[in-house]
Amino acid sequence: MQQYTTLILIALMVVAFYFLIMRPQKKRQQAIQKTMNELQPGTRVMLGSGLFGTLVSVGTKQVVLEVSPGVEMTVLKQAIARTVAPGDEDSEFDELEEYDDSDVIVEEPSPIESSSIESSPIEPTTPEPPASGSAGADQRPSSAN
Repeated sequence: MQQYTTLILIALMVVAFYFLIMRPQKKRQQAIQKTMNELQPGTRVMLGSGLFGTLVSVGTKQVVLEVSPGVEMTVLKQAIARTVAPGDEDSEFDELEEYDDSDVIVEEPSPIESSSIESSPIEPTTPEPPASGSAGADQRPSSAN
């Protein structure tokens, strides 16, 4: 009787594993595959990095994405996280505040006086030859064990 109980317990664990892990993962993969197959030029998408763009062309492995008017980039299809819903991004840039730099004070750097440059010339130095031994020999001290 205990053999059957052990087998039933193992079977229940396998069924629970399937319904809790395998089935939801399979559904997610199918949803991602469906999204990738439905991509068309003109679709607004968001990449995994958070970059928004409009699809210009769609290939089998890559897509061309327009991120700004006239600026296009090629990315792998796997980089696309999802298609963009109307509320996902700020589409009204006119409402954003314009940066006004008229009140920024910029201090001019003081000019370098030519007399200070002339008074302290930098003279080139040449390396000194080794004191003893051959010219190419390694001058590390030897250690005795």
